[in-house]
Amino acid sequence: MITRLEVDGVPALHAPADGPMHAGLVFRVGTADETLPLRGITRLIEHLVTGAPGSTGPEHTYFHTRGTPTEIADFLSGVCTALRNPSADRIAEARERMTAPRDRDPLPMWRYGARSYGVASYPEWALPGLTTDQVGDWIARWFTRANAALWVAGDEVPGGLSLDLADGTRQPAPRAVTVLPATPAWFTGPDGTAGWDTVVHRDAGAAVFATVLERRLQHELRDRAGVAEDARTEYEPRADGTARILALAEAVPGGQDGALGGLIDVLAELRAGRIDEDEVGTVVKHTGVGLRDAESRGARLPGQAFNLLAGRAVQTLDEALAEVRAVTAGDVAAVATAAYDAGLLMAPGTGGADWAGYTAAPTMSETVLDGRTHRGRGDRNLRLISGADGISVVEGDVVGTVRYDACAAVLAWPDGARQLIGEDAVMARVEPTLYRDAEQVVHDVDQWIPERLRIGMPPRDRDRIPQPRPATEREEEPVDTRRPLITLLVAGMATLFVVAGGLGVLTMMLTQGPSGGVLGDVGEYGLVASASVLFGTFTGRIALDSAVELRRQQHARNPARSD
Repeated sequence: MITRLEVDGVPALHAPADGPMHAGLVFRVGTADETLPLRGITRLIEHLVTGAPGSTGPEHTYFHTRGTPTEIADFLSGVCTALRNPSADRIAEARERMTAPRDRDPLPMWRYGARSYGVASYPEWALPGLTTDQVGDWIARWFTRANAALWVAGDEVPGGLSLDLADGTRQPAPRAVTVLPATPAWFTGPDGTAGWDTVVHRDAGAAVFATVLERRLQHELRDRAGVAEDARTEYEPRADGTARILALAEAVPGGQDGALGGLIDVLAELRAGRIDEDEVGTVVKHTGVGLRDAESRGARLPGQAFNLLAGRAVQTLDEALAEVRAVTAGDVAAVATAAYDAGLLMAPGTGGADWAGYTAAPTMSETVLDGRTHRGRGDRNLRLISGADGISVVEGDVVGTVRYDACAAVLAWPDGARQLIGEDAVMARVEPTLYRDAEQVVHDVDQWIPERLRIGMPPRDRDRIPQPRPATEREEEPVDTRRPLITLLVAGMATLFVVAGGLGVLTMMLTQGPSGGVLGDVGEYGLVASASVLFGTFTGRIALDSAVELRRQQHARNPARSD
């Protein structure tokens, strides 16, 4: 049975457990609280606690250990001590332990952009430049007594345990705002893995649905069709009352199309309500067994500590079992419908999923900002537009626009390159070597973007700096030399026709004379003659312009020729 108590002002949970005593200290801070210019700072602080096994997730960072009561008390007390006034040397040591790259989940970025939960999809660019002051400020805000919870699984709370933390303030859950204009949606992901995620209301029905989905995927994709080496789902409850469900199918070589199609089919079947009570009953039964086992080992305590920090009720085993047992096939079908409608599909390869009724997630901006246009050096399809509101980069039909007031970060290289990342995850890159007079744009970006959004990047080797393509490699715009020739021919014929007509009119005037009054017939002849002259002048100009255009195109195709 779980007991609530308090240790040094930190809310705590205690429950007896089989096996060795274990305990953990959790803080309500994770990657979803970071910004791109501070990406990685929470994990850096986790590593500041020397030798401490920790974990940083989207909403929580915790330190966990097992051992004797004395060992646990020393460990947790040491965690709190290590968080006090970290030195620059300790920060440098912690940074050295974080050099290994981490696998990143691309789905959050496509759903949330470059904010909140989407930040976890990005590299930890800012990590080398994080300062002692930034680390200290982050600790002072997030790693405090008011923003922490403790759990202890064992006979008793260890004596001598001291949690010497600053007071602080309880921090709310991250705010999740999607950037997807429509769902269900899809985007092109890395080869080999078909993925899907959704966000639904957090309850037992959603947890059961996630398990039903996993069982169905394993049966259909791995065991039956043989297109996936593995298929799994994850259920991630969130502090705001929602839950993320993630499904991944690792395709066998050559089987990624089959894995994607199988995933789509399974989701469609569940949405159509093809779920029977026996299937749900089996999952409910196994879930109950898992809950009892977790209770005996104290494994339910971390989740209940997370609930404490979210202001949610601590749930007893009986309450959890009753909630799961009440789930029906109809409940799971309702979750399946909501999950499908909010789904985001990661399609490996280039096939996409429009054929299945999914909408392609936006890959570029819809608008081009007003401003000064900087043409690409030797590339007509490349333009950089810089204005007071932001910049747009246009390459053919692809547009990347980042407004200054919606910029999540700017990567800044010593050679002058700048890459702006919008809150919607769209990027606009300024490479001074590729545009005319782009140095002014770099100056404007540095003036408009606040220093707190700037991420300094390491110098690039010369061969990594893009250069305009040589003239021999540029794609020449096709030139239709027939058009000016045809235009010239038509205009010439029209001119001859008009001259001939004018001469005919003049002949008539001289040979026939006026027959109906001087002003009448002469006026008509005069109008005809005048029209002929004007039309001849007009067509003559067309002929001249056509000749000039033909000459210009010939010169463009042979620039070495001189006039």
